[in-house]
Amino acid sequence: MQQKNSIISQLNDSQRKAVVECNCNLLIIAGAGSGKTKTLTHKIAYILEEELAKPSEILALTFTNKAANEMKERIVKLVGVSAKSMWIGTFHSIALRILRTEGFKPTIYDSKDQESLIKEILKRLNIDQKKYTPKALLSKISYHKLNMEKPDNIPNTTPFEKIVKKVYLAYEKELENAGALDFDNIILKTIELFESNEEIRSKYSQKFKYIFIDEYQDTNYPQYYLIKQLSSKNNFVCAVGDEDQSIYSFRGAKVENIMKFDKEYENCKVIKLTKNYRSAQEILNLANNLISKNSFRNEKSLYSDKIGGKITIKELPTDSDEADFVAEKIIELKSSGESLNDIAILYRTNHQSRSFEEALIRNSIPYSIIGSKRFLERKEVKDVLAYLKLLINPKDNVSFLRAISSHPRGIGKALIKKISDYAEAKGVSLFEASLQLQENEKLTKKQRELLKRFTTPFFEIDKTKSVDELIDEILEKSGYKNYLAEKSDYDRMSNVEELKNAGDLSSLDNFLDSLSLLDYSDELNDNNEFVKLMTIHAAKGLEFNTVFVVGVEEGLFPNENLKKNELDIEEERRLFYVAITRAKTNLFITHAQFRRKNNQYLPSRPSRFLKDIEQKNDRKIERGTKVLHTVYGRGVVLSRDGNLLTINFGENGIKKVLTKDRNLTVV
Repeated sequence: MQQKNSIISQLNDSQRKAVVECNCNLLIIAGAGSGKTKTLTHKIAYILEEELAKPSEILALTFTNKAANEMKERIVKLVGVSAKSMWIGTFHSIALRILRTEGFKPTIYDSKDQESLIKEILKRLNIDQKKYTPKALLSKISYHKLNMEKPDNIPNTTPFEKIVKKVYLAYEKELENAGALDFDNIILKTIELFESNEEIRSKYSQKFKYIFIDEYQDTNYPQYYLIKQLSSKNNFVCAVGDEDQSIYSFRGAKVENIMKFDKEYENCKVIKLTKNYRSAQEILNLANNLISKNSFRNEKSLYSDKIGGKITIKELPTDSDEADFVAEKIIELKSSGESLNDIAILYRTNHQSRSFEEALIRNSIPYSIIGSKRFLERKEVKDVLAYLKLLINPKDNVSFLRAISSHPRGIGKALIKKISDYAEAKGVSLFEASLQLQENEKLTKKQRELLKRFTTPFFEIDKTKSVDELIDEILEKSGYKNYLAEKSDYDRMSNVEELKNAGDLSSLDNFLDSLSLLDYSDELNDNNEFVKLMTIHAAKGLEFNTVFVVGVEEGLFPNENLKKNELDIEEERRLFYVAITRAKTNLFITHAQFRRKNNQYLPSRPSRFLKDIEQKNDRKIERGTKVLHTVYGRGVVLSRDGNLLTINFGENGIKKVLTKDRNLTVV
């Protein structure tokens, strides 16, 4: 156990100020790499040491079990095992704990349980599962729940909305009858409990003297509302987060929650943590310039004691050249002593990994993909490849089973078993068996029609067409395109499109052969070092000595699937900011002049964000302007004579600096 003065002494001035401020509601704006978790855990430890609250009177809400466990372990290390009685956990685990404490014993349905229930409801309501897929309906129901909209609140002006409303009503009724809760309902049920029973709500708002919320910028509306219910005049709420790193609106996160916190909570102070312990100042200068273009944010500028960051912004002729450039640089870095484990390639969407995987394989550079599968191992890619393989080899039983089961089409396990049994008895392939069974009276009329619908496209498609045309035709005639479109699954649709660029397109045979030659087993399996490939979303919270941010082009980044309103663009800019601030020392930003799409190279334009990161040190520099210099630190301009500035850098004295000095940034 450490003494309280030891706890405080480990902190910088801003962190210390945040830790000892315990008599008000508090918003800690924690910039990237500023020691957010350290500050939060030391603050809780300080409260316990000062005996401002007992461990059981502290509630800390996180977004992952990993974050909750790490927080608890750090606090226990600081103040001892008594801290274990704190209520620290995810929003859902804490809400469920409250429900169980109050006598509710719900069964929790996972995603598979939910999907099974929706399928049963669709059967009962005689709704076509191919037209209205369970996943699409569940996604829409979850969207309404995140907005705390009950079935009766849903408009029914379109056919789809009418179906959603009908299914949502039946779904909630079935959950209630089963005494079950899905993931969304855990929090909603707790809110409902508090709203219907003031005594219970008051019990918890009085129990917790301090309420902490980590990553507050990622809270959705129900989470925000739950915290409001728990807050009272008897406790203090401390929110920790950074609106500049709010990148999860697609999950329901609302950045406005953190932006309005100090206005909604009385007796509230705001403390900003801006000293970055991760990145060199040159990298932070880029990040500061970028994020300053966002209007919906708290004004702040990150600084660091580290200097010597190396930044490369590179335009390549094509996306293939871009991938080769990245591979070459990785080889150079490794030869100079850099560990592959400290190198990351970050991209906006999963389908971009394909060209980099190929370049790394060609150069025998081991890699791993974080948060996603390798390109050729992704379900949608394997599904389409199964159709292509079956097209040229109807005896390929493995591809037959993959293709026929690729998406809901009414062909279930029972019918597939009949096909398998028949094929074995007659000594024919599964495809041939499905053809013969179309004339077999032992099957129902509907089953025969389903088999015919599956096999017919294979006879209608002209196999001499170009590979990209074959893929388009298969997607259309198999119904797979509609399946992805109904789910609005842009990532999977992008992966299927990217498949057209993945191999030798001279013929279908050559195409499939070229893909099979990409042998992942050639990787150096006995080497524990791997370059990390991942989307920027998956990289949040991570750090690497060297980061490649690739494909920084209009349409890719910002992403073309956006609504293109200014709030969407600001979130994309925040995503780029997150990518930049993952880098410690080396930052490479790449884009291509031409990118391959649909078997042809199309021109690409550099992302608008590249203009945002340009250094513009000559703006608004006059007497009184606050600046940051990577060598001399923070200072204030005393006077300006043309392009020559006289700046007071405090302990580092008064210096003469040119406005064009690349180490100088206005803060």
